[in-house]
Amino acid sequence: LPWPAGAETWTTKELELFIGSGGFLKPKKKAPAAKPAPAASAAPAAPAAPAAVPAVSSGYSAPAQDNTSSFETPSMNQERHRLTMPVRVHCEDTAPNGHVRIESLVAYAERIRSLALKQVMGISLADLKEKNLAILATEFVVEIVGKGIRVLDTLRIDTTPEFPAAPLFPWDTEMFREDGSLYMRGLFGLNLCQISSTGAYSGVDETTYRTFTKDLKGFSHPVKKRFSATSLRFFMAYEKAGVPFTPEKYKQEQYRVRSADCDMYNVLFQARVPSMMETCHPGEAMSFYVNIRMSVRPGDVLQVHVFEHKDSALFICLRGKEPVLTAVGRYVAGPISQEAIKCASIRLPLILKFCTNGEKPSCDDFDLSKL
Repeated sequence: LPWPAGAETWTTKELELFIGSGGFLKPKKKAPAAKPAPAASAAPAAPAAPAAVPAVSSGYSAPAQDNTSSFETPSMNQERHRLTMPVRVHCEDTAPNGHVRIESLVAYAERIRSLALKQVMGISLADLKEKNLAILATEFVVEIVGKGIRVLDTLRIDTTPEFPAAPLFPWDTEMFREDGSLYMRGLFGLNLCQISSTGAYSGVDETTYRTFTKDLKGFSHPVKKRFSATSLRFFMAYEKAGVPFTPEKYKQEQYRVRSADCDMYNVLFQARVPSMMETCHPGEAMSFYVNIRMSVRPGDVLQVHVFEHKDSALFICLRGKEPVLTAVGRYVAGPISQEAIKCASIRLPLILKFCTNGEKPSCDDFDLSKL
């Protein structure tokens, strides 16, 4: 790290603060000590007041409400109606293309949600597990829309939940660079689930849902909504491209789920999916849609059907005959389309006909004629 002027006067604690923050936080300058006056001379004039030290800033323009937020501590921005928190990008979060790995972006979004749950309701995910409850992200989209990020840069996370109907409470999420420009946008379809005695997951009823979410409603935007009680389909939150997904190649790969892919619930951690799919279709994705349809556990063997387009890929993961996981990766800048999301969700029964017997059904959302 480059040492700023005056660093030689810092205390050990101030040095630790500077190094631990990657140079982000700098101790305030100290006023120079006044030299003792000679005994025989007249009393010296009062020293001039030291120049005011500007407040340390993260580099992006932020309203005053953001000043209380710090790393690992979400705060509420009343002006934007968003929970906000800064996060530091470390080396393990970066990819060769100069961007943050999608896996890390998903983990950042999970972190602010978990911390808000702990801070607001005084309950952790571990506490929920003891009550036979779990919050599962069954669908999500992450899109990188900004220019590259450097190691130890800071991203500001802004997120807000919606509460359309049990068991769904989606979280709209954005991440901003230090200059205030948008870097990532995402949408996470979370579900509040009950864990049965056999370890199976099912959505909670409306009463449990309302009781659990009542303390979170203050973090929801009063006007902006992407879902409603009559519109819960995830793909409806995304625009149509106007053209079908048209793969040009098809192949099959196999992936064995590892313990490192799973979390404390002994099921697949959603952030791992983009990295898992990279073993089946190499490439540095700029956007990803993930749909976890059934619980996936360590040791599961997935037969991955890969439909490849020049700039995107559709992944359908079968455990035996069950489609337990689907995903769409996009490897150039640009949004995930409604057609692509439908291919990995409601159009899946049609596409499975090709996977099982080579049939090529027709649909406005996809075109398999080139396979």
